[in-house]
Amino acid sequence: MNTTVLRKSTLTLLILGAVCAGCFLGPRIVEQISYAVASGENRANRENAEILGRADRTSQRYRTVARAVKPAVVVVHVRKKIDMSGHPSVGEMEEFMRRRFGGMPRMAPRNENTPKREYYSSGVGSGVIVDAKKGYILTNWHVVQGADEVEIALLDGRRLKTEWVRTDQKTDIAVVKIKPDRLIDAPLGDSDKMDIGDCVLAVGAPEGLPQTVTAGIISAKGRTTGRTGYENFLQTDAAINHGNSGGPLVNMKAEIIGINTAIVSRTGVNEGIGLSIPSNMVRSVMRQLIDNGRVVRGYIGVHIQDIDEKLAKSFGLPNADGVLVAGMAPSGPAKKSGMEIGDFIVNVGAKRTKNLNELRNYVASLSPGDSVKVKLYRDGKLKIVNLKIAKQPEDMLAAFNAAESKTKTVSKLGVEVVTITPENAESYGFKKGVKGVVITKVTSGSDAEKNALTKGLLVTKVGGKAVVSTDEFNKAIASTKADGVRLLIKDKDGGQRFVFIEFGKSK
Repeated sequence: MNTTVLRKSTLTLLILGAVCAGCFLGPRIVEQISYAVASGENRANRENAEILGRADRTSQRYRTVARAVKPAVVVVHVRKKIDMSGHPSVGEMEEFMRRRFGGMPRMAPRNENTPKREYYSSGVGSGVIVDAKKGYILTNWHVVQGADEVEIALLDGRRLKTEWVRTDQKTDIAVVKIKPDRLIDAPLGDSDKMDIGDCVLAVGAPEGLPQTVTAGIISAKGRTTGRTGYENFLQTDAAINHGNSGGPLVNMKAEIIGINTAIVSRTGVNEGIGLSIPSNMVRSVMRQLIDNGRVVRGYIGVHIQDIDEKLAKSFGLPNADGVLVAGMAPSGPAKKSGMEIGDFIVNVGAKRTKNLNELRNYVASLSPGDSVKVKLYRDGKLKIVNLKIAKQPEDMLAAFNAAESKTKTVSKLGVEVVTITPENAESYGFKKGVKGVVITKVTSGSDAEKNALTKGLLVTKVGGKAVVSTDEFNKAIASTKADGVRLLIKDKDGGQRFVFIEFGKSK
């Protein structure tokens, strides 16, 4: 008879004994016997826990990984200088203090010789050393954005000033350089090898608590939030909170497979949905920031969209795994290669592009001057197009609108506009099919600015007449005999309002 069976038999006899004793010996004896039974069960559970603990590989792995990574994890302290000179609340506070306590003198009006009224706001984030020999640290752009001072706190208690900080807003990545003095780093791993269900640890300083380690798994891959920028997040249920930003997400080999950057939450605190920038995206951006101080991205000059099965069928496509070309820059690489609106891209080089986000991220990672073969469907037939990658222009909208009617200044109204078309509607934030002209510039001091006309609003009517082009818009303005004109304005959310703009009126 094995030990477990023997224990169960013994407990059963004790329980039967307790019942019998209750009948003959009274409540006091029953209580003592019940206590003895409970104590025996507790001892048995402790023994079992000890046996299982010896075979607990998961805790041992977590402990080992945490010990390997923690020396490389740092706390990023930032200070931002804020000039409160002239802020109305400062004067109000001074007046309150003078009246309430009497002894505080009134501050004289400011002039060029008056000292500035400044204070510092402080913040805390996380980071990880990735090159101990050169002193390179990874963190988030939003952690160090706008900081006047950045200081790094190491595990051993030292606090080091930074030599430089370089950032890339579009991926929310920053590289910080410190003096390489007795540092310990952690290696970047291959995020593409991570799969859903893989165990991970997040390390950082949530709510300012340094060297906090939380455990979880990879919950999903390829996540996006819909914000501007380049996104391909790893999703994890490892707890991430304020202050974790910039810290590493590591695999069970103690390799960095992500930089923690955001959470999805209705409350603003961890709800089990954390997002991490994959290490393979980080590696490329980091190298460019170190070598060049900025990131140069590839560009092919297309407006693209995902499609569903119905739309795929209408184009004669085998499935919806790919990206539809909905528009092209008139002088971009795609146009020069012979691509056409309606082409369905399934491969760029060796990369299978199943959706808009995959294509956009991959093209951005290519170097200007690279030549790639693009596999696409046109009219249901497979084609190969040779394409040369260009440098992404600073003004993407200008690149796509170059062949359209040039924006024309209406001097007496104080705005510049451009015709909205099916090809450029999405780039301005409107749905296809809308008609009108988009405001691209508002003259400072004009009545248009006073009436809250801003870049990106759509003008659909001038007076009572609908306008669908810059020519119609300008003709309608020129034909107005009054001192001003009524406009019907539509915003990107579909809201509409009328405004009356006086001609040539400035502040």
